[in-house]
Amino acid sequence: MAKKTTDESVISQDYPSIIDTRLAQLRFTMEELKVDAIAITYVPNIRYLTNFSGSAATMFVTLEDIHFITDDRYEEQIKDELFTLPNMKTHISRDAWQLLIDKKEITKISHLAFEADKIPYSDAVEIRNRLRPIKFKPAPDSVEKFTIPKSPEEQMMIQKSCDISVKVYEDVLNLIKPGISEKEIELEISYQTRKLGSEGDPFPIIVVSGSRSALPHGTATDRKIKKGDVVLLDFGCVINGFVSDISRTVVVGKATKEQKDMYKLLIQAKEEAIKTVCPSMNGKTLDEAARSIIRDAGFGDYFKHSLGHGIGLVAHEKPIITFRKDDQIIPENAVIAIEPGIYIPDKYGMRVEDDVLVTRSGGKHFTKAPEELVVL
Repeated sequence: MAKKTTDESVISQDYPSIIDTRLAQLRFTMEELKVDAIAITYVPNIRYLTNFSGSAATMFVTLEDIHFITDDRYEEQIKDELFTLPNMKTHISRDAWQLLIDKKEITKISHLAFEADKIPYSDAVEIRNRLRPIKFKPAPDSVEKFTIPKSPEEQMMIQKSCDISVKVYEDVLNLIKPGISEKEIELEISYQTRKLGSEGDPFPIIVVSGSRSALPHGTATDRKIKKGDVVLLDFGCVINGFVSDISRTVVVGKATKEQKDMYKLLIQAKEEAIKTVCPSMNGKTLDEAARSIIRDAGFGDYFKHSLGHGIGLVAHEKPIITFRKDDQIIPENAVIAIEPGIYIPDKYGMRVEDDVLVTRSGGKHFTKAPEELVVL
C-alpha cells in the first residue's frame, strides 16, 4: 500500500500501490499524445483512480498534479473517501469545464485529451467550443486499458462478491420446483444477495425456463416452472463496488441424455478456456479455444455471443473475449468471466459462467460451476 500527502481538505487514506502504476501509465500516454492534461469523466474510471463512489465527478490529470471536481452533494463524502493521491487538489463545482477556464492553477493547459469513447459527440463539440483556445484531443480507451489488471485489494472484493453469488445459487436451488415463477426466483435471488451483503444487482437478473431458456438475455416473467424444464440463471453481487457475474443451468424433474451431454460439452469448453488463458493472450484466440470444442460437436451455430468479458467495477468491462475482435489483449491479474452457451430456438438453452483471475499459470477459479448437470 502507498500513502501520500495531499490537499488538507481530504483525510489521509492509504491506497493500493497499483494506483501509482495506473497514474504513471496514464501520464506516459499523455506524453505520447503530446497533451498537457487529460480529462476523465467516466465515473468507474474515476473510482479506479480515487475510490470515489459518487455519481458525478471529473478529473483533470496533468503531468504534475491532479484536480478532482465534484458537486456539493459529495463535499463531505470525499473527505473520508478519496485516496490521498500525490499533488491532488479537490474542488467543489457543478461545472468542471468552467472551473477549468476560471482557475488560474489549471489554465496552463493548452492541449487537453478526453475520453472520446465516453463523452457523446454533441457534448464534446460543445465543450471544445467552450474551452477554446485550449485544443481538445480525443483519446479513446486512454484510461480503461490501465484498469484491467486488478490489485490484490480489488481481487479480494471480487472474490467476496463471487462467494456470495455461489452461496445464493446453492440456497435458491431449494426453491426451484414446479409451480414457482421465474419472477419469484428472480426476486428471491435479489433478496438473498442483499441479505448476505451485496450492495445491489450489477445487471438485470436473468431467470428463463423451458423454451425461454434459449433466450440468452431473456428477462424473468410470470411463467411457472414445469417438470422437465431447463432453467437458466444469470446474476451477480456487488461488494465495495466490485462485482461478480455467474450463470448456472439446472433441470427440473429428469434430464435427458442430450441435456446431460450438452452440459458436459459446455463445462469442457469453459474449463479448456480457463486452463488455456495466460497473460498477454489475445481474446480472439481464447474465444476460439472454447468455441472450437462446441463447433466440433456440431453446435457452433447455436453459440453466437462472445465467450466472455472482464469484470470489476462494471459487470462487462474490457477485455471483450470474442471472435469479433482481434485487439483485446488479456493482461495478468485481469478478472474475466467465461460463459460458453448453446441456445436451440423453441427448445431450450444452456450456459455456464465462471469468474477467474488471469495468472501466469492459467486461470484461477473465483467460482466453479458443478461438473455434473444439477437435476432438481
